[in-house]
Amino acid sequence: KTESWQVQKEALKRKFGEEGWNPRKRLSPDVIEGIRALHSQSPETFTTPLLAQEFEVSPEAIRRILKTKWRPSNEQMEERRERWERRGIQVWEKYAQEKGMKPPKKWRILGV
Repeated sequence: KTESWQVQKEALKRKFGEEGWNPRKRLSPDVIEGIRALHSQSPETFTTPLLAQEFEVSPEAIRRILKTKWRPSNEQMEERRERWERRGIQVWEKYAQEKGMKPPKKWRILGV
């Protein structure tokens, strides 16, 4: 007899292949909290397809955001925000060097 988690794992493998779940677009921790807040205030208005279209991510990504029960502690939230800032600096440095794009003011202030 297979466990329920094994059935779910096999279904995800069929759905996403060997690569697994790997979304192209990343959302910041603040945006994720905003998605949860919008949906909790008015689930009839802010449906999964509408949120997916608004935030330009897949409905599967929105489903996963809304489904999770885990919430970071204050320390974890601060660490996640710092990582997100470091990621932003790296991304904009790459854009500036490779594509010659001018970073937004926020990133220029941080030294990009």
